[in-house]
Amino acid sequence: MNFKSPFFINGISLVMCTVAMSGDLSIYPGSSTMSKSPSPMTTFCAGRFLIDAPKGSTLSGGNYLYDFTRIERPQAMEADDFLARLADRERLLQSEKHESEPSLLRLVEMPDTHSRIHVYWESSFVTTVVEIDGYHWANGIQFHFRTDAGMSPPPPGMSSRQDYAVSQMKKLLANLRTRQDDDIPTDPGYCFEGGFIANPDWENEEAGIDIDIAGHPDAFVSVWFYPLAMSEHDRPLLDRMSSGLQTLGHLATAVRTLRKGERQVGPYQGQEFLVTTPNSGGGRSHSFIWETEGQGSLDTPAIKIELTTGHHDKNSNAQPTRMTDGQALQLWDEVLNSFRLRPTRGPQASSPSP
Repeated sequence: MNFKSPFFINGISLVMCTVAMSGDLSIYPGSSTMSKSPSPMTTFCAGRFLIDAPKGSTLSGGNYLYDFTRIERPQAMEADDFLARLADRERLLQSEKHESEPSLLRLVEMPDTHSRIHVYWESSFVTTVVEIDGYHWANGIQFHFRTDAGMSPPPPGMSSRQDYAVSQMKKLLANLRTRQDDDIPTDPGYCFEGGFIANPDWENEEAGIDIDIAGHPDAFVSVWFYPLAMSEHDRPLLDRMSSGLQTLGHLATAVRTLRKGERQVGPYQGQEFLVTTPNSGGGRSHSFIWETEGQGSLDTPAIKIELTTGHHDKNSNAQPTRMTDGQALQLWDEVLNSFRLRPTRGPQASSPSP
């Protein structure tokens, strides 16, 4: 997928990769922004969360992981093409021999007319992990989900890890719905580009999305979250950034800090670090980050939100930003303050830590 920010980005790298020349250090104290009326906004849904961006902004890429299952980008296609592709895939897997089985294809499940589950070996020499692909077609869209299963002991009540993974894939496909990007579900569940998985219980859920900002081709917002036990966390954002600037030596003078410190967004206590840095086009780019470490459970995940300006175009050419520092701060505060848990008609049951 076209995802501009790494799925597991380290905050230090954002500054270190964008600093290209030295200059004077400027500190902008306080948290003042332009006092103008909020702009009309478009709401985006990622996982169980919502965030707003200026009206006309568009989703430009993402990565989604639900219950340890990778969600591929949905593809538009006709039903006949969908069924033909599945048949071709099955023939290919059946035509290749496995070293200890007749072919790479171990199992085909058909939960309904427009759903398939393929269980197969990735190659003829693999014997410890099987691949599991789930497919579904609805309303002219193909959905594709990918996971795997090892040979370790299965959960209680299941005969094998493979059987358990297949049962989980069947559950996912049964709860799947199509969705437009501006369709915000009212039932509890997990949003991804083009789709929604209805489920009141939080699974192991991750997402990372990019939103291109309307009227500013050089600017985008990234939202990223995943559950992580507190004992596995790196140092807090401000500590990492301070250390990162120290490692830059004299180049750190090119970084101008607009704002930094503790900041709560809704119920989430976090930290923000807002700077401008030189870019390769001779101008300056904004690199704004807010991050919370979460509480180590599925429904209180680690969250990172970023605003970047001066991003290169599709040909890797530097783009100048038309935003002033004040405009960037105004946009940042509007977007960041809009981040929230999606309200639902029923309770979203919490789950224990992974």
